[in-house]
Amino acid sequence: MQNPDIKGYAIIRPIFQGGMTDLYVAKTNQDTRVVLRFLKEIYARDRALRKRFLHSADILKKLRHPNIVQLVEAGMQQKRPYMVLEYIEAKTLRERMVQRDPQVVQGYLRILRHMAEALYTIHQAGYLHLDFKPENLLLTHSGRLVVIDFDLAVKRGRRPVRLRNGSGTPAYVAPEVLVTQRADERADIFSFGVIAYELVTQHKPFERNSMDASIIAQTNPDTPPLPIERFAPDLPRALKEMIGKCLAKDTAKRYPAVSLVLKSLDAMR
Repeated sequence: MQNPDIKGYAIIRPIFQGGMTDLYVAKTNQDTRVVLRFLKEIYARDRALRKRFLHSADILKKLRHPNIVQLVEAGMQQKRPYMVLEYIEAKTLRERMVQRDPQVVQGYLRILRHMAEALYTIHQAGYLHLDFKPENLLLTHSGRLVVIDFDLAVKRGRRPVRLRNGSGTPAYVAPEVLVTQRADERADIFSFGVIAYELVTQHKPFERNSMDASIIAQTNPDTPPLPIERFAPDLPRALKEMIGKCLAKDTAKRYPAVSLVLKSLDAMR
């Protein structure tokens, strides 16, 4: 398939053609590298998917933070919606975790801090991310973590929001969302807790031998996370308690706001 063409940008190479989007590295007339993100043609025919894609661009316009990918512009080209995003030389947090990268093994507190600061910014702007997972987090060689992919993000309300566009990757979705399809800030905090648990243990807190069994364990209110001490016996107590509170199945026992997660992280410095 021929590469798409957008005035003012010259495509250098594709970097991803999978899922619902195509990604390309491109350069501007000033030789600045950017990423072009297109909704695939087959999905661009669907009005709801086009609307969701461009809605995520509208959200990114309102988010300015070093730990959140920056939007340059967005629009339509040959009936396909597109975004122009800042180019980040990085690997996903998932890749770094699999490689047991020293930045992950030794710098997990910094990573957690960057994750929490990004979520705080998103929530303060009035949105929920709802797809917070290692594949949607980039980690640069300098240690900067960047949140990407806002396709499932929604505007938050005073009460839990009813979700209409799915709820992300099950292992990172809060149990109340899996059961009721309703979410508030605490849903993102649960996802943060799953990533934090995985970051320090290389395991998921409710992992079982199959996805179905894992989801049952995740949604059963009487099934606690696997003991974190089993995988990380030397983890500081304060960090274990923080992760445990993020993963509380009873939302009344979970952190109600990311500002309190940041406060807990501050106490660990």
